[in-house]
Amino acid sequence: MPKLNRFKIKIETGDAGMEGPVRFCINSHQVPLEDCVGSTAAGQTFEGGFEVRSFAHSLTLVGPEKGNWNIKRVQVDFEPDAIAPYSVTLGEVVLDETTELNIWKDPPQPTFDV
Repeated sequence: MPKLNRFKIKIETGDAGMEGPVRFCINSHQVPLEDCVGSTAAGQTFEGGFEVRSFAHSLTLVGPEKGNWNIKRVQVDFEPDAIAPYSVTLGEVVLDETTELNIWKDPPQPTFDV
């Protein structure tokens, strides 16, 4: 598991948006995203990020405090220490006040020709 310097997230909301700050949880600590643009309203796109500079044992997107948040697509761009940046894309999910989406994915394994 590499040290995570920073991550950026792009969220495309479906037919049910949410109000309030977009929060994530890293290693059991819940914090709001920074450098936010866009909206989490229905049919809108939101982008944000966070400078972590730590090891991500767990990293989740937190659901809204009230109601449902229908998410069509999530793209996470990871900027780890000592290895190349990488991205992951996640499909549709519905979050509520009791659910979180695991957005941490290990970096791809190196490939080489033999």
